[in-house]
Amino acid sequence: MPAAWWRAMPGVDRKLWLKRKEELRERLLADLHIGYLDSDILDVLLMFFERRESFTISSCSGRVVVVDAPLPWVRRESTVIFKKHEPVEVDELEEVLKQSAVHTLWLVVTGPIIHVSVASLREAVTILRIAREVGMKHSGILSLSRKGIVVELKTGVRIAVPLKRGDTILVRVEKLRELTELTNNALLEGKKKLEKLRDALSKELKRVSTGRQNRSSTRDGAFSSPQNP
Repeated sequence: MPAAWWRAMPGVDRKLWLKRKEELRERLLADLHIGYLDSDILDVLLMFFERRESFTISSCSGRVVVVDAPLPWVRRESTVIFKKHEPVEVDELEEVLKQSAVHTLWLVVTGPIIHVSVASLREAVTILRIAREVGMKHSGILSLSRKGIVVELKTGVRIAVPLKRGDTILVRVEKLRELTELTNNALLEGKKKLEKLRDALSKELKRVSTGRQNRSSTRDGAFSSPQNP
């Protein structure tokens, strides 16, 4: 992007950003306490909060949903019929097919997605580099404001299959096992990328921690007085 464009953007208000980080940390812990948080992604979120210039705003570890909608990307007229963050079973899809559809029942599989607020462009570039190295190549910067730079981490994992329109079933019931296998394979492919992100963030945190310890040791050595013989 042109340097002039970046210079024209508002700078991040560090005080405001830090306040929001603490608020989101408290909300994360509250969500964990009530069981609302997606457990597959908890440790990844905590690693972002451990970084000095990052915290997460929203996240999903990857999921399978069935929505009743004119098209799978239309939200205004859509209704979620089924949602699961783990592999699905054949009988679960069979139960879905028993339901009536106002529009069309769409089976949608999506990979993990994480929205991260960062305090600097340098941190945004670092996060994007890590994400793309582990296969989350659809990641990018969503917005810039005084509240922070919002980075979206996203894979290309996505499947959308029409199951039923009105009372008409659009898939062969005897092929539900194959459809279930395909669905779960896509979901697990996204989970693998999340696992790679987890490993990469862990290594980065260790690298940063080691660097800080080394710099601290160097400073301590510089200010210590040599022993007189």
